[in-house]
Amino acid sequence: MGVKDRSIKDKVFWAIFRISRYYAWLVLTFVLVLTAVAIYYVRELPIRSSYFDLLPQDDPLIDEYRSSEEYLAQTDYLALLLTLLDAEDKTQQERERLLLGAAEVIAEGLREDPEFTDVTYLLDPSPKIPDQYLLLYTLDAEQLARIESSVALARHSIAGGALSLLPTTGDLSDVYRQVGETIGQALPGGLSTDGSSGTASIEASLAEMTAFNEAVLGAVDGVETLPSVTEAVLALSEIFTPAEGRVSRAPEGVFSRDRTRLLMSVRPRYPSQQGVAYCTNVMEALDANLALVNLTELGVRIGVTGTYAYSAETNAVINADMRRTTIIASVGVLLIFYLAFGSIFYSVIAVIPLLISLVLTMAWAKFVVGGFNLITSFLPALVLGLGIDYGIHFISRYAEERSKGRPLNRALYTAVLRKGEASFLAAMTTALVFLGLLSAHSRALFEMGAITGVGVLLAFLATIFLLPTLITLAHFLFRFRHRERVANYTPHLSPFFRFVTEKGRVIFAIVLILTFFVAFQAARISFVFSSRDLVPHVASQDVLDEILTHFGASKTRIGNYFTFFASSEEELAEVVEHLKKNDLVEEVQSPQDLLPVNLSDQQRILNSLNIASYIEQLGLFDRSLANRASALAQIRNLLTQFGLLQYGAALNGQVEISLAAMEIQQQLRAIQKEVKRLDVDAAHAWIVDLQEALLNFDRNLLQIRELPPLNALLRDILQGVPEGIRSSYLTSSGEYVIQARMKQEIYERDNLREFDAFATSISDKYFGMPLVGKQLEDYMKRDFLVSTLIAAALIIFILWGTLRGGIRALLAATPLILGYVWMLGGMKLLQIDFNFINITISPLLIGIGVDNGIHILHRYAEERAIDPEGAIERGGRLTAIAVIVTSLTTMLVFGSLLLARTPGLRLLGVSALLGIGFALVFSLLFLPAAIRVEGGKRV
Repeated sequence: MGVKDRSIKDKVFWAIFRISRYYAWLVLTFVLVLTAVAIYYVRELPIRSSYFDLLPQDDPLIDEYRSSEEYLAQTDYLALLLTLLDAEDKTQQERERLLLGAAEVIAEGLREDPEFTDVTYLLDPSPKIPDQYLLLYTLDAEQLARIESSVALARHSIAGGALSLLPTTGDLSDVYRQVGETIGQALPGGLSTDGSSGTASIEASLAEMTAFNEAVLGAVDGVETLPSVTEAVLALSEIFTPAEGRVSRAPEGVFSRDRTRLLMSVRPRYPSQQGVAYCTNVMEALDANLALVNLTELGVRIGVTGTYAYSAETNAVINADMRRTTIIASVGVLLIFYLAFGSIFYSVIAVIPLLISLVLTMAWAKFVVGGFNLITSFLPALVLGLGIDYGIHFISRYAEERSKGRPLNRALYTAVLRKGEASFLAAMTTALVFLGLLSAHSRALFEMGAITGVGVLLAFLATIFLLPTLITLAHFLFRFRHRERVANYTPHLSPFFRFVTEKGRVIFAIVLILTFFVAFQAARISFVFSSRDLVPHVASQDVLDEILTHFGASKTRIGNYFTFFASSEEELAEVVEHLKKNDLVEEVQSPQDLLPVNLSDQQRILNSLNIASYIEQLGLFDRSLANRASALAQIRNLLTQFGLLQYGAALNGQVEISLAAMEIQQQLRAIQKEVKRLDVDAAHAWIVDLQEALLNFDRNLLQIRELPPLNALLRDILQGVPEGIRSSYLTSSGEYVIQARMKQEIYERDNLREFDAFATSISDKYFGMPLVGKQLEDYMKRDFLVSTLIAAALIIFILWGTLRGGIRALLAATPLILGYVWMLGGMKLLQIDFNFINITISPLLIGIGVDNGIHILHRYAEERAIDPEGAIERGGRLTAIAVIVTSLTTMLVFGSLLLARTPGLRLLGVSALLGIGFALVFSLLFLPAAIRVEGGKRV
């Protein structure tokens, strides 16, 4: 066939063959120059470590979330956490001394470095904070808890105790004498049944007597609790009127409550917004300074956190992951290629176009999207895994032609024409599928599509031009010194494909039946957004959690939280109060949590008590006990009188009076018993001690100034809190931060919408992770559906057009379709949901998975044209090695993601291994069986 008689497609590949065959040196020179320029261009390749770069753009809710998170993170400092190595056997003073000594040694070196402008580990309390509040920070949790319990005990004893019901004059014997006289006057007159008003008066008097007796019993029983009340009063005196010298206003170290940790703040010369490179330089300077200090000798270990540390560590992890996946992919591809073909020569020349396409892809990424992000950092390795496919198929066909004795030109042309067409079709489908991601809302998916779509085409072009060029130059330079043939495994595959074709109908039916059941599991896969999946876990996060735990705050809040901002103390209190009343809120965390006890409220409670009256009541009770004999005599007299009253009331049918008189007699006997049992001398001592404590406390409460409300001191108190903790509660612009952790029911029915309306009614500025998560999950579902439909539509269109038939297109897509369903079933079995990263596996698998079917069908059609008998078996075994090797290299790339520090990338790796693995199995097992069942008439 002459050149003029060829189709346009054949003419294009004929031109590629001629250029690479007869202008090999020119092609190589051009590619090397282009690669050199690309290497120079990417010598400083930006890698963005913020997961905000992955989120959708131009969405009001997402933008608000992004700005709020960045707003909260505006703290340009490094936090150094010093922890004692052996703190158990040391006293509190020894711990403080060791930590302060280590901090000063470290601070001396840092202060001499011009990169750091401020190093602090001591804080000065604000002069606006009263001594009483400063004293609170020297108390442990148990002591703090006793303050409110002491106030409650004192309040109950003074205002709500039994003594409050006793008279303030006379003693117990005087009271009972008066009662006896009253009863004695009433008895001679009898109990008339006619006078209802008189009866009512008697019943009222008896009720008063019953209440009085209950108070006496309570007072007697409560004598033994008086020492605890005295202890509580003395403890409150120490808090509200601390002794001189008890409270120090000298600068103190930022210690944890158990004095095992000290927090240092280091401020670099420039803010962290200078970029990742500057953050890395700051961390290197810090590490260099710390390396000069013998921390073991000082007895401490150091953890570092802060914006600089997090940015530098995240960037380092991403770069390490990128290098690791690229190295694993490069070495693994070379090794797999060598094991499959048994030729070092072919292995080397196959990798050269890949490395060039890798450099060009990185240059393209920098040019079009400004570099890589957390997710696209693995794309260079992916391009390697995808690009090797074209080299494998080309070299496999070229070596096959050479093994048949074909000359160099003929073998090269056949490889370029036959495998060039199939590889171009595979590259176009893969590229178009990735370019379909440009419709995604997610910036991560958009950038992945923009980079990989072009990267795949660059890999194909590099392969189709460079492989013939390199083979030509190798022939010219080495004169057949390399091995022309490759390892031939095809004879070993004949039994397998013979079995598949013979049992085609059975295999076809079994696979479809199993897929039907797997599809039920696949349909249950869900979409879940988690910001934790988007960022790698680094050491500075653990240090931050340790700081928040040991210095009085909760750990990093990610999940079902709504975040509110309050500009004033009044607004803060109002928002917190409303949130605590809402049934969907499980817990409220606010700046108020950092403050031990609201002494202002406790002071108001104590000031409302009539302490002087309580002291008088104690005196009355003390006199009563001192005059115990007289009181017991009066009780005996009353027992007789109330016995007569009971008898007379019973005769007159006045049941209520009779029962009341009987109850009073029981009370009097109980009082008589308890008073006899009481140790009068001990009770007297306890009462005197309590009276003295109360007198001093009452005098001190009157003398001290009115403590300001806690809310009025909140901002001053927070200024004395370490910056790493303060930033969680107070923004750089002075707004208070309130976090509301939601119950799981927030996602049920219309609860989320209703709470959003509630939040709007109590605050003008807030955002909620449940709202953001739902919005992002909606975007995920939309991106998943759109990208999958676009990929499927492109695949159908390309397969239909190039394979020229619906049956051919369906057969080529069957390994992909089955692999996709089984991948979803495997994900459900492994409890892996779709997240913001691994939804990319959907279009990715569609783009990759169809390649195997295209190559197998192309070879089957070629073999069928030669001899229909045994074409399925020959087409399968002649293509199988290339299909297996290409799938293994791609699986190797995604397998390397299992070592990534970013959780989402690991999940993507698992999903991809499932999808590509199943697609490979069905390419070799189901596709030949399907061709057999179809009969090959329309293929």
